Amino acid sequence: MDDNASNSSYRGLSAIPMIYFQQMVLDRSMEPSEWFEMAPTLGLDATEIHDQSLRSREQGYLEEIAEQVRANGLQVSQLIGAADLTNPDREARRAELERTYRNIDAAAILGGTCLRMTAGQEHPGLSHAEGVDLAVDGIKRALKYAEGKGVLLAYENHWKDYFWSRPDFSQRSTVFLQVLEGLRDTPLRVNFDCSNQVVAGEDPVGLLEQVRDRVVHVHCSDRLEVGKYPHAVTGEGVVDYPAIFRLLKEIGYDSWLSIEYGGEEGLDGLKRSIANVRRLWANA
Repeated sequence: MDDNASNSSYRGLSAIPMIYFQQMVLDRSMEPSEWFEMAPTLGLDATEIHDQSLRSREQGYLEEIAEQVRANGLQVSQLIGAADLTNPDREARRAELERTYRNIDAAAILGGTCLRMTAGQEHPGLSHAEGVDLAVDGIKRALKYAEGKGVLLAYENHWKDYFWSRPDFSQRSTVFLQVLEGLRDTPLRVNFDCSNQVVAGEDPVGLLEQVRDRVVHVHCSDRLEVGKYPHAVTGEGVVDYPAIFRLLKEIGYDSWLSIEYGGEEGLDGLKRSIANVRRLWANA
């Protein structure tokens, strides 16, 4: 971390390479190693890795990826997964859990601080009570599998995963908090996304107040408008970053700040997002 961040307690700056999502995840024309080489030149201390960007789950391949990360002076702040644990189909849920178990194993080999967890999609015909029960049961099973592997599970109320056809079941803060309450006596942590509630027309600061003791990873994203998906450069949109960062400092947050920018300004937008997060944290 550089001198400009020396007055902070956070662990370092990370990023999701969303500007290269097409190349890294969809058409796989860009190898993860290319991003690992670029990230330190942007002033990043760590990177997130999307599970769909991994070409294999073989141990040798994952060890090679881990070595590429270390060789570039980086750490893995989080492996990004998106489990559909609310799927009403039993076999589909079993497959999602198996994928989650593989992600936990991969995160352990990669040295990831945590694995991003989701509840699942808002499936037609799924009652509120049934969805909460399925999400709680699935996450409990994942937590049991993760025991002793050195990987935390970080639950996020996502907006809508790219590979899903429907929104996140727990996008609304009331549902998210219900699922968390059902997992109160577990080691489950939270990946707090600073703009997901803005997309839902809600207040992210109010939600952060309620999950403050469980946050282990923060997605520093921003939006152009309330209730709309498109990303703004972080710190240049509608999210109240001074209030969020003041609260994080108040609770002694000491883990990763990870920039999530996937807007139209590409690499320049990511660079500005990184600079803005560093400045806003220092001034909070």
